[in-house]
Amino acid sequence: MRNVRIFASLLVLSLTPALPLSAATFGTVFSPPGGISYSDLVLDEGRGVLYLVNSNSNRIDTFNTRTRTYGTSIQTDLQPVSAALSRDRRFLYVTTYTTSLLDIIDLTVNQVSARISLPTNPEGIAIGADGRVLISAVNVNGGTVNTLMIYDPAAGASNPLSNVPVVPPAATPPVVPTPSGRIFVSYRSRLTATPDGRFIVGVNGPTATTKTVFVYETASGTVLRSRTVTNLSTTIAVSPDGAKFMAGSTLFDTQTLQVLAQENTANAPFTFPAGAASNFNAQQNQGGSVFSPDGAVLYAAFNIAPVGSTRANITQLLLNDPDNLLINLGITMPENLAGKMVIDAAGANIFALSDSGVMLLPVSTITNLPIAIPQSRSVLLTNDTCQVLKLTTATAGFDNGGRGRFTVTLTAQASGGAVIIGPGGQPIPAPGGAAIPPPAAQVVNTGATPVVTFRYNTAAATNPGTVGPTDFLITSPEAINNPGVIHVYQNNRDSISQGNIVPVSINASTAEGLADILLDSSRQRIYITNSGLNRVEIFDLKTKKFQAPVKVGQLPHGMAFGQDGNTLYVANTGGESISIVDLTKLAQTGRVAFPA
Repeated sequence: MRNVRIFASLLVLSLTPALPLSAATFGTVFSPPGGISYSDLVLDEGRGVLYLVNSNSNRIDTFNTRTRTYGTSIQTDLQPVSAALSRDRRFLYVTTYTTSLLDIIDLTVNQVSARISLPTNPEGIAIGADGRVLISAVNVNGGTVNTLMIYDPAAGASNPLSNVPVVPPAATPPVVPTPSGRIFVSYRSRLTATPDGRFIVGVNGPTATTKTVFVYETASGTVLRSRTVTNLSTTIAVSPDGAKFMAGSTLFDTQTLQVLAQENTANAPFTFPAGAASNFNAQQNQGGSVFSPDGAVLYAAFNIAPVGSTRANITQLLLNDPDNLLINLGITMPENLAGKMVIDAAGANIFALSDSGVMLLPVSTITNLPIAIPQSRSVLLTNDTCQVLKLTTATAGFDNGGRGRFTVTLTAQASGGAVIIGPGGQPIPAPGGAAIPPPAAQVVNTGATPVVTFRYNTAAATNPGTVGPTDFLITSPEAINNPGVIHVYQNNRDSISQGNIVPVSINASTAEGLADILLDSSRQRIYITNSGLNRVEIFDLKTKKFQAPVKVGQLPHGMAFGQDGNTLYVANTGGESISIVDLTKLAQTGRVAFPA
């Protein structure tokens, strides 16, 4: 049997140029006069209304989701922060920070019908399955008293307002900061209930870097578990089954509070803006997320650096795998998101706080618009001195993940690499050694596939040290997504060299690639961790082909066989997890549980 060499196409994270400039964006912004940054939003599907907490103007603004127009506002007490809808949809509960009140708004008359005095300045709010209201605060005295409070609205309740013991205790907080224009993220405490109301997930942030994340059980009225985590956002999203939740850009297991994954640029098929750091900004975590009602997709938008006074960019709607945060698609939005996102029961529309008001993202229509997707992100060109094994040209096609006409243009990110064959089969010249501008490939919605042809650069044969892998940035003015990059690798060798090169696609960042390899002699397979794609590649030694990969946790690196001969353990460096893979089923069947 000939030796097999596994080849990874290295998709370089290019910080310049910026994300492809595209005329196509997805979503519509609805700005009230003057533009307002809201501190919370609540979706009332029965009435077709969004309730928007206007902290600066001491009111709840309303937005009709059917007519897409703003309606009459509801006055509140001073500095409303968060809101939650009662389980029977009759009341809207609102925490007001300055006046230390819980405002109860009767939605049949759209006005405050009761005010409950609180012993501290409230921030977060959520309602459990039993109808009781959980209120969170960042205690100014640094103790456990009044950090969590329960209000029982039931008539004749013996103790309408009670305190919930909190462990660990919250530290002394700073003063609530002056709103920076993205007011949602300026508050330090938020709560979100699971869809069935059995649990409430909360984050308390006594300092800018230290946060306490916790899970509260409605039935017992107690905090089941809590954990202190640095650099965590109070923007929370809970999965439909309540098994996991997002706090900022971090994915947690609800039962153990283990970190399953963290939003990471290494999991993206495209590069990020010029001047950005290599990852999402955890120190100034802005943006938000929401799970689809069926739990199949996690929609998210978080900020990439810069850090400091420069305004962070949050205009990429990311469609993530909800288990390991693999970024499957990045869609360009017309404006920055500013915090919380909510989705309707049908999974058709997302409503999100944006810089100047509210953004509507009709996610059920995404595939009605052009989406440019390369069929492969790895292209291999080979050459040998005797011209025996040469494969000097290779093509790359583009599928339309949606509908409609789109064009694609590829631009080499480095000079001296592979070239693109232009019209008539002639190489496009590269004047002065500059990047090579290839022709645009076009497709109309008729089933045609645009194809770009790459040609081996013969300079690699005579001076291989100067010609290496080349990233080609893909742009499309009609597509709503960021198509990403194609990496072209050139191999020059002697014709008597042994072994085959098998291309393996990885994601756009060179920070993560093929990290480990194991030989399974009994099954005649090779297992390879592909960290950027959150999966284990399986190469069949008998057919010399790759089988369907196995999805595991985030950024898998090391592997080891279990003693039973049927288990593969995979260490996932993106979180606190080890995947258990059944080698007969070729699927992840569980995770090793260990202390968070």
